[in-house]
Amino acid sequence: MAKAQYRLIVRQGPNPGQIFELNKNEISIGRDIANDFVINDAEVSRKHARLILEGDRYKIEDLNSTNGTYIDGQRLIGPHLMSIGEIILFGDNVGVVYDGEPATSDITVQSPVDLGNTPVSAIPAPPEESYMPPKVTMYPLPQAATPDIEAEPPNETVKKPVNTWLLAGCGCLVVILLLLIAAFVFIDQPWNPGGGLYCTRLYFIFGPLGYCP
Repeated sequence: MAKAQYRLIVRQGPNPGQIFELNKNEISIGRDIANDFVINDAEVSRKHARLILEGDRYKIEDLNSTNGTYIDGQRLIGPHLMSIGEIILFGDNVGVVYDGEPATSDITVQSPVDLGNTPVSAIPAPPEESYMPPKVTMYPLPQAATPDIEAEPPNETVKKPVNTWLLAGCGCLVVILLLLIAAFVFIDQPWNPGGGLYCTRLYFIFGPLGYCP
């Protein structure tokens, strides 16, 4: 631990700029040459004040001086523990600054570990991280809505069954009718020896039809 170092620097008085090192446990201040810090000024008493070391700091006491002791403009009544930067005024003409460096603790800097001389087996391997692939959830794609289409029945022409027997009967009747007409015409011709329907019994049947007038 570094020891504290304090000093008094004269700012106003007979010797401006004078530096007085504080290296004793008790330091007397006054005009008398028997004091540790001698100030040759008429405003300063023979035994004006004293500094006493307490711990690592000094405290100041006024020794019933005639013109008094002031700390930063305030007259000293009892003991005062000094702080660095404070101004002490002895009477009206002499002013000093309390300066110094407080005690500091020793800081030990540890040397970094030499990994080059460390066996490989002594260096712990970094933990292996197991990789877990993210789970992928498959969702079915939404199907596009298709309009409902009503199935239309095929346009089929319904064919009605044809009654073949009816057609055949009609055809036969037409043929028979044509044959009868042809026969009647043949019989009614003048060149036919037995022609004429007047002499036949069929006249009464076909007469109204106009074949035998």
